[in-house]
Amino acid sequence: MSHNVPSPLVNTATRSYTHRLHNASSRRKSVLIVTSYDYFLHKGDFRKLLRRYSDIILVPRTMSDNVLLNDTVRPLLRKHNRIHLVTNPHYDQQHHVVYELVVRFSKSIRVSTVHDFCEQQLRKLYIPESLDEPGVGSEPFQSFNSGTKALKRVLDLLVSGLLLLFSWPLWLLSAWRIRAESPGPVFYRQPRLGLHEAEFDCIKFRSMRLDAEAGGAAFSRRHDKRVFRYGAFMRATRTDELPQLLNVLRGEISFVGPRPERRVFVETFEEYIPHYNSRHVVKPGITGYAQIRYPYGAGLRDARHKLMYDLYYVKNWSVWLELRILVETVVTVVTKQGW
Repeated sequence: MSHNVPSPLVNTATRSYTHRLHNASSRRKSVLIVTSYDYFLHKGDFRKLLRRYSDIILVPRTMSDNVLLNDTVRPLLRKHNRIHLVTNPHYDQQHHVVYELVVRFSKSIRVSTVHDFCEQQLRKLYIPESLDEPGVGSEPFQSFNSGTKALKRVLDLLVSGLLLLFSWPLWLLSAWRIRAESPGPVFYRQPRLGLHEAEFDCIKFRSMRLDAEAGGAAFSRRHDKRVFRYGAFMRATRTDELPQLLNVLRGEISFVGPRPERRVFVETFEEYIPHYNSRHVVKPGITGYAQIRYPYGAGLRDARHKLMYDLYYVKNWSVWLELRILVETVVTVVTKQGW
């Protein structure tokens, strides 16, 4: 499949479309138009959507109605028979402008809100950019019910027990390699926030030099120079996460759940990202839906994308979703896609 996926951070306002993604090999005659676009999609979403649509048009909130109609929508209606219009109810003026033009052209049109589109097609919940914009709903997120908690606890103990039983040679190898490459403690303990933002000591195999945070707390990065050689291997295979099995057995975290973060980062994210505190209504996990759906990233933009998956997991939890995350985590470890 041949297609062009421009970065959503690139300003292409000088072109006919603010953002246009085209699948040259597609035989479909359908186009996706997203109005009031605020960068809630990422490259993985684009790859998935370009298998369903021949063109994707991303229209920013700042585009004038005249440009929207004459330079963006009207040319598309001459060659596409089916239009899927995704709108944000909080900014519905563009929606009405596009809809009325499509109807005049007697084209087939399907209209979805950005909330339904994200949850039904992308399996994530839409999180707005602005704290002032309505988000995933007025009702607060609830913790899992007692039956779900009990079932998850059984799965936690079963999976963690089996992993401890079969992974002990890797524990010994890791301890030896860490001491050989970076003299110092084998384990690294760091305060993280768990259920209801209660703090606990997250245990990992140490993968960085002892002076890694001499300059203060900082996000890890790809090809981080603070990571020693075997530490990079552990991160790629997620071997460094094995000691968190002890956190699971203590009941501080679950095996599957949102990634536990440090308080300093959580406070920043809660200040700028709507609904960020909702991820703390459930226990964090060693692995999670966001980890298998979104590539490694750090910063506000990545935190917003990952939150969309975390809250989908909280809202739509099922045994099958839990097992799917476990299976895809195994694939990630085996193919070394942790980084």
